[in-house]
Amino acid sequence: MSASVITNYAFMYFVLFIIVPLLTVSFTLTCIKFFKKDHTYNIDQLAIDTKPQFCNKHVLNQIHDLNLLAKEKYDILYGINLDEVIEVKDNHELKEILHNYKLNYVVIDHESSEIKLVITEEELNTNNVISNIFNKFNIRHISVKPNQPYDINLIKTALAA
Repeated sequence: MSASVITNYAFMYFVLFIIVPLLTVSFTLTCIKFFKKDHTYNIDQLAIDTKPQFCNKHVLNQIHDLNLLAKEKYDILYGINLDEVIEVKDNHELKEILHNYKLNYVVIDHESSEIKLVITEEELNTNNVISNIFNKFNIRHISVKPNQPYDINLIKTALAA
């Protein structure tokens, strides 16, 4: 075989196995893009509350009271899950329990980032595992009645201890 025949075969296989598949893929992707539906949403059907409020007035007043008590010595976190505060490794079941437990307020020392106090509602305080976790990590825990004002003296005492 001569060199020109080999060159012709090489060109033919190059076109057949490289160029034709690339053109086929390009054509397919162009068709998918062309016929793909646009996901448009009807914004008029959404029920949006236009009040620029972080939370209700009761909670806002309690956060304000706690911030006055903290006097820039503590940071106050509101409405977080327990799994965001305590890290659990290699125990998925305990992680789920902690994720389902909502903390109303968490008071953290500004300088050391140590959790000083956790405030929850009484109706949520039914799990002994959670109480044991608070005791193990030496975290003070106060349970309060829902929608009731907090006893500031009890909180001051818990923070001072």
